[in-house]
Amino acid sequence: MNLLKSLAAGSVRPVTADYKKFNFVTVNVVVSDRTSLVSFIKLIEKNISRELGKIETIRKFLAETWSFVQRLKVLDSGIDKTLPVDDSDLLIDDFAYSLSETCKRIASPEKGEQGRDGIVFLIDEADNASPSLHIGYFFKTVTEMLQSHGCSNVMFAVAGLPEVVEKLAKSHESSIRIFTHLKVKELNFIDTKYVVDRGIAAGNDVNDLKTTIGELAKDHIATLSEGYPHFIQQFAYSAFDCNVDGEITMEDVLEGAFSEGGAIDSIGTRYYASDYHSKIKSDEYRQVLSIMAENMNEWIKKSEIRSSFSGDDQTLTDALRALTTRKIILKNESKMGEYRLQQRGFALWIKLFGSRKHA
Repeated sequence: MNLLKSLAAGSVRPVTADYKKFNFVTVNVVVSDRTSLVSFIKLIEKNISRELGKIETIRKFLAETWSFVQRLKVLDSGIDKTLPVDDSDLLIDDFAYSLSETCKRIASPEKGEQGRDGIVFLIDEADNASPSLHIGYFFKTVTEMLQSHGCSNVMFAVAGLPEVVEKLAKSHESSIRIFTHLKVKELNFIDTKYVVDRGIAAGNDVNDLKTTIGELAKDHIATLSEGYPHFIQQFAYSAFDCNVDGEITMEDVLEGAFSEGGAIDSIGTRYYASDYHSKIKSDEYRQVLSIMAENMNEWIKKSEIRSSFSGDDQTLTDALRALTTRKIILKNESKMGEYRLQQRGFALWIKLFGSRKHA
């Protein structure tokens, strides 16, 4: 998202030589589970006004073009959560028209203004979208209306966890077809080691005491982190913290990873403890996770879990269903009755620190 914003705004030149620097207006909006259709449109209007309202002539134009937003104040008390479909359609129609007029205005600058290529919207954490946002219906309808108004210089970039696709489709089945899907995967082994090397180099640029790192140490960081950037940072930091002689070794990595207060403990506190303690109120459900952790994050059959589970079959069935629904474990869609933990790190944390009393 940061790269796309920099490309759109022109602070980074496109790699393809055929293109000059872009000059789009970039608008950032973060979606929460409290964001309704009304608040979403108001957030967009506020951000557009901040970006473009520095010039008096444009500020006056925006006030007139987006005047419908001022009429939305009556809906601030929560009425917007039950906004009738007809009112939603009218609201989206006003929004699409105002947006197209704004794009035409900034693309044809008047005296003393700089022309812009259009507007790029960066919608983050869209997996938080609530039903009252009508997120899929919004994007599908707005893009069609913009086309009907002759506006083709608007881009919506929507980011979020994988559930965002499901939420788009649930709101409007055709909405997912208007987007190009880019799945952000974990870094591979070689790229992970490259990140570690860059971190060491950056540290050596500012520190008087220089640090080196061995290949085996980098291999272990790459394996333990599973390619997640924030995990790479934590495992590398913890290894650096354990080092005393200026050379980070495999032993430093392992000590930094597995010790109390180390990388796995720190990662677990931030990312796993809530799933293991707060989202699960049953010790029997936690027992299921502990049994699965013995298999790390490999697929394990329900029958294998049952052989070690102390509860009855119905409790096990309920536990697997609940854990799957809450996205704590994954269900194998191609094989019946197989489940696994999402990350190897979660399994390690359960084995090392899961039994520790939760604060």
